[in-house]
Amino acid sequence: MRFRKAVWMPGIFVVFVLALAACGGSDATATPVPTASVSSTANATSQDSASTADSDYLREVLRAERSSLPIFQNFRTIFGQTYPLREALIDALLTAGVGTPFIEKTAILEALDPPEEFLEDHQIWLAASREQLRIDTEAAKAIEDGDLVRFSVLNGQLNGIDVTARISLSPVFCRNIGLAPQQLSICTPDDSALSGEYEVAINDLIRKFIPAFAVSQGNIGFRLSLTPEELNQVLSETADGTRKLFQEFAAELETISPPDELASDHDRLGTFFGRAVQIATEVYRLGQDNDLEGASGELQKLDPAFCDARASFEVQKFKDAVAIMFVGNESACGGTPF
Repeated sequence: MRFRKAVWMPGIFVVFVLALAACGGSDATATPVPTASVSSTANATSQDSASTADSDYLREVLRAERSSLPIFQNFRTIFGQTYPLREALIDALLTAGVGTPFIEKTAILEALDPPEEFLEDHQIWLAASREQLRIDTEAAKAIEDGDLVRFSVLNGQLNGIDVTARISLSPVFCRNIGLAPQQLSICTPDDSALSGEYEVAINDLIRKFIPAFAVSQGNIGFRLSLTPEELNQVLSETADGTRKLFQEFAAELETISPPDELASDHDRLGTFFGRAVQIATEVYRLGQDNDLEGASGELQKLDPAFCDARASFEVQKFKDAVAIMFVGNESACGGTPF
C-alpha cells in the first residue's frame, strides 16, 4: 500500500501556518511553509518607530523564527512524495527532524535580553516556544512509536499554542515575527484599522474562538496515513468537540447586531457557521456509525462552504474585521485573494 497525507479539510481556517507546515501541510490548497522573506510592510511599520536597540532585538527574534524554516521545508518535501510503506514515511519524518524545529528557536530566544518595551512580548513568545518544543518532542516520540493518532492530536495542540501566543502579542512584535499573510492577520489590529463598534465586536469574537479553531484544524484537518481504526479514534476524540465549538460561535454571533450596511455580510457569516455545524454534526454521526468514508466525504464539504462564504462578503469594512479567519494563503480557495 502506498501512503500519502489524505486530503480532508484543506481550506477552512487556513491562517494557522506553523503546525501544519511543521507536520506536513502540503496539499495544493493547504497552508504552505512560510517563505524566508518577511513582509516589507511589517518591517517598515514596526521598525520605523523602534530604537536601534529595539531593532537589533527584533532582528534576532526574526532570526529565531527563520531558524526552523529549512526543517519545515523538509517536511513539505516529504509530504509531496508517495511512500510504498507506512514505515518508510515514518522513517522519513524522523530523518527530517520531527521534534527538532523549535530547538534552535528556543535557544536563540533564551539568549536574548529584551528591551523593556518588548519584555512582556518576549516572555509570551519564549513560553510558547518552550511549550511547542515540549509538545514537538512528544510528537517525535509518537512517530517513533507509530502512534499517528497521538501525532494528529499533538499537531492540533501546536496550532493552538502558536495562535494563542500571537493574539497576546503587541502589534509591533507580532508583525515583526510574521512570515506569511496568515500569521500577520492574527496580529492585534491598530486602533485605526477597525473603525466601527460592530467591526471591533466581530473581530473580538473571532479572536476569542480562533485558538480553539486552530486546535480543531490541527486535529481534524490533519491526516497522516491513518488506518480506518485510527481515523475513527481521531473522529471520536475531536469531531463532537468541533461541532460544539461551531455551535457556540454561531450562538454568540447572533448576539451581535450589525449596522444596516454590514447586515448582509453578517448574515452570510452566520449561514456559513450554520452549515459548518450541520457538517460537523454529520461527521460525528457517521464516525460513530463507523462509516469513515462517509465521514471523510462529509468533512470535505467544509472547504467549499468556507470558500463560498469567503467569496460572498461584499463590504470591505466587514472583510477587514474577519480577515483573521478568511485571509488564507496564496493557494486558498483556488488562489482567489480576499
